[in-house]
Amino acid sequence: MRVHHFTATLSPRDAVGHHTLAVDDLLREMGHDTTLFAQSIHPDLAGRARDFRDHLVEEPADVVLYQASTGSPVADHLLGRPEPLVLDYHNLTPAGAFDLWEPHIGAELDAGRRQLARLARRAVAAVADSHFNADELIEFGLEDVRVAPVLFEPPPPPDRSTSPGGAPTLLFVGRLAPNKRQQDLIAAVAELRRTRPDARLRLVGASSSARYEDALRAFADRIAPGAVEFAGSVPYEDLVASYGSADVFVCLSEHEGFCVPVIEAMGAGLPVVARAAAVLPETVGDAGLLLTDPGPAEVAAAIDAVLGDPELRASMAEQGRVRAAHFAPDRAKEIMRRELGSILESLA
Repeated sequence: MRVHHFTATLSPRDAVGHHTLAVDDLLREMGHDTTLFAQSIHPDLAGRARDFRDHLVEEPADVVLYQASTGSPVADHLLGRPEPLVLDYHNLTPAGAFDLWEPHIGAELDAGRRQLARLARRAVAAVADSHFNADELIEFGLEDVRVAPVLFEPPPPPDRSTSPGGAPTLLFVGRLAPNKRQQDLIAAVAELRRTRPDARLRLVGASSSARYEDALRAFADRIAPGAVEFAGSVPYEDLVASYGSADVFVCLSEHEGFCVPVIEAMGAGLPVVARAAAVLPETVGDAGLLLTDPGPAEVAAAIDAVLGDPELRASMAEQGRVRAAHFAPDRAKEIMRRELGSILESLA
C-alpha cells in the first residue's frame, strides 16, 4: 500500500520521534511504500521526512497514518484529507497541568484534545501504546482500537552485581514538567533525609517550562539544600550510567501515557517506586511498589523499606527485569507488525 505517514515533530532524542522512525522502517519491511511528513524536523533527520505542507500537492495515498501526541496544524491538515485515516496514539497531557506555568502550552494541549476528538471520529482504526490510551480513544467513539507498545531501544543493562554504595541515590528520568510532579520527588527526598541524611535525588531530563524549573530549584534549595541534582538532558552514556549508579527509581507523575523510563529502569535492575496513577499501574504491573498516596511521608517510607531490605531489592530487581522483557524491542515490533498489519490489510 501507499502510506503517507505524519507526525508533528520528528526529533532523534524523543520517544515519539524514535517510535515514528521505527514504525516507518517496519512499514517498509512489510512491503509498503511510505513517505514521512512532519511540521518540525530536526536537522539530523532532514533526509527522513518532508515538510507536511508539501503534502498539499500530493496525490491521495491508500491510507494516512498519524502519530498523535500533541495539538498541531498537521492534525487540521489530515482532517481535510480524503484518505482513510489510522491513528497511532501516544496520549495528550491534560492542559490544566500547564495552565499555571506555561499558558501557551496549555492552550496547545487544549486544542490538541479537541483535535483528538475530531480525529477519533474521522479515523477508521487506531493503535494505542497502552490500554490507558486506548480507552480514551474508545470514549471518543472510535471502535477499532488496538494496543501495541512503544517501539524503543532500551539502554544496555548496567553491571549491578554489586551495590552502588555511597549515598542512597534516587533517580527520575523525564522532562521537568508539571504533570510529572517533580516537586513531590523533592518533598520525598527531603522527608527521607530525616532518617537517611545523605540521601540524594538526581533528576535527568530537559525542561519543558522555565518557570516550573525555577520554582523546583527554589523549592529544593529551601527544603532539601544540596540534595537535588538537576542534570538536564544528558548524553546517552550518562543516561546509562545514571541507571547503573542509582539505588531506586521513583516516579510520582500524575499523568503518563506509557512511560519509557520506568521500563528502562526495570530493565536496568533498579527497584521502582511509583504513584498508582494514569498508565503507571499498567506499565509497572506487579514489578514495583505502587503507591496510592504520594505524600512525602508515605513515599519516603516506601523508599526506606526498599533501601533497608536487600532481599526485597533483589526480588524487585528480578521482577522488574521480567516485566521489562514484556516490552522488549523484538516483542513490541511483532505486536505492532500484527496489529498495524491487520488494520492495513482490512483497508486493502
